[in-house]
Amino acid sequence: MDRKSIVPSAKHFRYERLAPGVYAAIHTEAGWGVCNAGIVDLGGQTLVFDSGLTPRAGRELRAAATTLTKHAPSYLAVSHYHNDHIRGSQVFPEAVEIGTTLTRELIATKGRAELKEDWENAADQAAQMKRLSESKDESEKEFGAFFLPYWQGILASLPEIKLRLPDMTFDKRLTFQGSKRVAQLVAFDNGHCESDCVLFLPQERILFCGDLLFVKCHPFLGHGDPVNLLSILNQLGGMKARVFVPGHGPLGQKKHVKDLQSYIRTLSAQARRVLRKGGTEEDAASQTLPDSYADWTLAQPFYESNMRFLFRRLAQKNGRQI
Repeated sequence: MDRKSIVPSAKHFRYERLAPGVYAAIHTEAGWGVCNAGIVDLGGQTLVFDSGLTPRAGRELRAAATTLTKHAPSYLAVSHYHNDHIRGSQVFPEAVEIGTTLTRELIATKGRAELKEDWENAADQAAQMKRLSESKDESEKEFGAFFLPYWQGILASLPEIKLRLPDMTFDKRLTFQGSKRVAQLVAFDNGHCESDCVLFLPQERILFCGDLLFVKCHPFLGHGDPVNLLSILNQLGGMKARVFVPGHGPLGQKKHVKDLQSYIRTLSAQARRVLRKGGTEEDAASQTLPDSYADWTLAQPFYESNMRFLFRRLAQKNGRQI
């Protein structure tokens, strides 16, 4: 099937058919979706996984789900509280929004605080990214071009944003038994952030991972526990999925779970060497990017920020003042 023909007018996502009635919505570089999402026909009812950064992207996703499954979404599951996964949720009025109990609390607290900060900073950030995207420095130009749609989307959507809290919560596992398939939401604590969940289709062996998995791009580690994330990734790898849909990046396989584990271990080892030599956080941040990850996107700003984060964790664990 020609992937571009599934939803011809799509701007914010590229829709890929993974199985009959199951679709991955992969965010486009210039769009305002920013995260990947999922659409699942349960049989008479449609489940959407994550809603994108903006109401505009959410409207496209809702329309695509309705067109592809012939049913308006009945359920909207959010993987975690970060803005790029939840701010499209308000445009799914007929859907029951579902998240973990802690995710609901985090949207109500950290999510609202972040929205307040965006009101204060988005205009300046968008202007800065525009300047950087026109820079003669290739590194600055790449960074600005990548994050310009993110801040433009936030800025344009602020007047209509209304943070929505999950209507239904769960703590460990929630199973949907549809006439066409079974779908399972599985929760994990202290991985990418304080609370994440994944969506697993056991019959089709498809796993929507949210930000517990990044494929071919640098992850953001700063809100989670990298040691616990390694354990969670082991569990995801053991779920016998054939397709892994990451929160960011292209569709993956089990090898990409191992790639992310190797990334965490490699950067942790770098930070540990700096600490043992008596180095500083700045020394850790200036470490050369390993060749294995040189072609991964989001090197800026996440490689440096991840090195800083890992160094601080190790220093605090070792009782060192930083």
